[in-house]
Amino acid sequence: MSYENLSREQLEEALKEMEQELEEEKNEREKFENLAKKHKADFENFKKKQDERKQRWQSQAKEELAEDLIEVMDNLERALQAANEETAVVQGVNMVKDQLYQTLNSEGLEIIETGKKFNPEVHKAVETREHEKHEPKTILEEKRKGYRYGEKILRPAEVVVAEEPGKERDES
Repeated sequence: MSYENLSREQLEEALKEMEQELEEEKNEREKFENLAKKHKADFENFKKKQDERKQRWQSQAKEELAEDLIEVMDNLERALQAANEETAVVQGVNMVKDQLYQTLNSEGLEIIETGKKFNPEVHKAVETREHEKHEPKTILEEKRKGYRYGEKILRPAEVVVAEEPGKERDES
């Protein structure tokens, strides 16, 4: 379109139409930019959720493997306790047990320290004994090791706990 032969009013009208078209194009562009930003944010959130799921699945798989391997460690310890002399085989089994624990420990498995005082959050009393030399709720012996993976208790430590002499036992 040639603007040379147009009157001033026609030029002003044409200018208004162009400004209106320009404004509509800007609005359209903004709409698409906002849509693109929304899709990008949705995709980032999706990736974040997928990463969290992956981490959770990996952690759960490690936890389940650790639970299974605790039994293997128990059996290795039983084998070592049953051996009555220090032989090369006993030393080898001990090395395997230590290596297994170190590997599991590097993945987050920890032995629950028994300590001196009974803590029902990490200990399971499997037996109580009257004992005059120790305060009540003092751990006298560890029967079976306990393990935690991160903050989760996989198996509480099974312990023998002191009780006051002459105290009536609650059989429930």
